[in-house]
Amino acid sequence: MAELLSKKKTFSTDTSLINVYCELGAKYTILKNDSAIYYLKKALVTGGKINHVEGLLKANVQMGRYYFMQFWPNRAIEYWFKALLIAEELKLPEDIKYLHGRVATCYMLIGNYKDALDYFQKYSDLCKKSGITEEYLMSLNNIGVLHFNNKNYTSAMHYYNLCDSLNYKLKSPKAQTAVLINKGKMHVELKKYDEALQGFNEAIKIEDEYDDRLAFVNNEIARVYLLKNKPDEALKYAKKAFANVIKANAEMTGEIAKTFSDVYEKLGMVGLAYKFYRDYAEIRLSEDSTKNSRLHKLVQVDYDNEKSIAKIANLNADLEKKQANANLMLVGLLALLILVIVIAIYSQYVANKNKVIEKQKTEIQKLNESLENKVAERTAELTTANQELTMKNQEISEALLKGQTMERERVASELHDSIAGTISALKWRFEALDRDKLSVKEQEIYDGILSNLHKAYAEVRLFSHNMLPTEFGEKGLVAALNRLLGDMSIISLQTRFELDTTQLHTNVRQEVAFEVYTCCFETINNIMKHAKATKVMLTVKETENHDLEVIIEDNGEGFDTKLANRGKGLKNIASRVSRINGKQEIMSEKHKGSKLIITVPESFWEA
Repeated sequence: MAELLSKKKTFSTDTSLINVYCELGAKYTILKNDSAIYYLKKALVTGGKINHVEGLLKANVQMGRYYFMQFWPNRAIEYWFKALLIAEELKLPEDIKYLHGRVATCYMLIGNYKDALDYFQKYSDLCKKSGITEEYLMSLNNIGVLHFNNKNYTSAMHYYNLCDSLNYKLKSPKAQTAVLINKGKMHVELKKYDEALQGFNEAIKIEDEYDDRLAFVNNEIARVYLLKNKPDEALKYAKKAFANVIKANAEMTGEIAKTFSDVYEKLGMVGLAYKFYRDYAEIRLSEDSTKNSRLHKLVQVDYDNEKSIAKIANLNADLEKKQANANLMLVGLLALLILVIVIAIYSQYVANKNKVIEKQKTEIQKLNESLENKVAERTAELTTANQELTMKNQEISEALLKGQTMERERVASELHDSIAGTISALKWRFEALDRDKLSVKEQEIYDGILSNLHKAYAEVRLFSHNMLPTEFGEKGLVAALNRLLGDMSIISLQTRFELDTTQLHTNVRQEVAFEVYTCCFETINNIMKHAKATKVMLTVKETENHDLEVIIEDNGEGFDTKLANRGKGLKNIASRVSRINGKQEIMSEKHKGSKLIITVPESFWEA
């Protein structure tokens, strides 16, 4: 990798780097090492710079695997969705099938059974195209599990039976035990305990490479005997489950401890019942603590990596800027040196000519004519240079506007993809809590937090959409303002927004339109936050003096205009108005609303 980093940056070396980063990410993912996220982030950044879609697909898939193995399905699903979009664009059927299965599994883990069912159905259809394989049979089984979780037992049994019948020829032990266990669990729910026991006992006899199979199934049998009020039989199978618990995970060990506690309670052995319940509680608390600790660490790793990447980007930008300044200085020095040489040569030339003039009076007129021609040529050259300088200034101005536009697009994208995604993930995890199990006070707190999450998500989306709407570049200022007021109407149903552009008959220069739109956006946002207005009127018109006039007025609470210069928002607006050679006037009284008037002179705003 050191050799690749030392080479000159080309598409070939960058793609090789992406592959190396992905391989390192995969290696550290298996080791559950946080270095995985560092290398995979670098793969995503490098792939994004050169628009290497295959590399981005690989990096997003691996990033999803990393978060999935860290028990963070909400985060994993974000990257797998990005990978799925790329796979569909490139038309890669195997990747599309794999990602549908991964997304469906994540939805099932977070309790979103509706979307999980939708994606498992798509995954099953894609698997079916490959024939009757174990992968297809397990997809049918998973669909049955989702119907079971939704208490739709008829549909669940349909998919279990379909999986069982198609496995007649394939004879997959994994599919067979899955069907037997899941049918047994459904029989338990339907209180068909004998049928459940029959299925569980058959599942014990099949070897399917499932390490926890014996522990899990024996524990399920013990639970059934408890339901049949046969604690002695339940104890026998609970002991069998415990004997097979060596390879079981912490969650399975906790469930067996819970079964022992229930059995001993049924047998009247309170001391043992308490001991095993305490073991169960400690296992669950330890598991939750471990997961929470890991999640907090992952959030910190995420944050540290984002800071490192941002710092590297800033350093690269500074380096490029310094290099550009150095190149510009070098060009200036060379130009100055050439000018000095030309002046020296020209001075010598004039001196020689003066000597010739003194000796040859007859050639004075010819020399004057020659000088006049040279002056005319020089004047023409200077005129051309001045025109080129004017064009260059225009290009710089356009580049500045383009840079501002790109920065707004970048910030809007960051708001939407990062912050909105994080809030959305928090909202999903919070909604996974069972509200009905909370106390009345806790339910009030739950509703308040969830409401604030929805509000924060809506506000972030509003800011990301309106920092630079697509209508601005495509249809101009009026369309962008229409879009802005439409979005505001959706956010605040109690406020009516009106736009009047009937007296505007000339297109507005793009850089002026850019600043006017930003002033309107900030002013209306301030009104929404502070004014408690029920009506906001925005007027954009051309005055009799052909000036551009923008009026924003509301019927809200109003404010003390003497304090206007203290607000950061109003200072920002004043700064933007001065950039377009404009003037602003603020009028407001307490409880009588407010009005902001921005005036831009004719010479500055017309396109």
